[in-house]
Amino acid sequence: MRDRIIQTATELIKQYGLRGFTMDDIAGGLSISKKTLYKHFASKNELISEIVQRVAEIEKRRVLQEIDHCLTWFEKLNAILSVYSYPAIPFRVINELQRYFPVEQETIEDIRRFREQLAMTVLEEGIAKGEIRDDLDPAIMLLTFNKTVLSPMEDQFLTANDITINQLLEQMKKLLFYGILNR
Repeated sequence: MRDRIIQTATELIKQYGLRGFTMDDIAGGLSISKKTLYKHFASKNELISEIVQRVAEIEKRRVLQEIDHCLTWFEKLNAILSVYSYPAIPFRVINELQRYFPVEQETIEDIRRFREQLAMTVLEEGIAKGEIRDDLDPAIMLLTFNKTVLSPMEDQFLTANDITINQLLEQMKKLLFYGILNR
């Protein structure tokens, strides 16, 4: 039952955001009483916390699984910058987390730090092999990746430009890896 509640809540979050759904909505969607719902989750905040924790675990696991299939530092970096487990969750939800759910936002920050640590290791590997310029500080490279590819994008930008998050990420990676000059 917990998994069904989480699945229903996740769908409602995708539609209405974190603050836009109620426990009544979940109970009604599952045709269960609120009493049954509260046996599994004491509050809406507890439910949201559980969902965010699960997302974080899945995200970390998927990134590591993807890296395991990579042979080169470049493939690993590409995987770190590309793997997102929940592309259907609007970024406005991330914005809501930042504003209204600071404890859960820390879990999201843990994912970002996890990716940064992996990326730093991979960048250092590329530098050691002589395949990445050694006149650039890897910390600045990482900052650039973090401020572009690893940071949440605005839903409005995606909608206004009629692109998906995956299309945006691919374009950003091309820009970061190859620049804007036609060589």
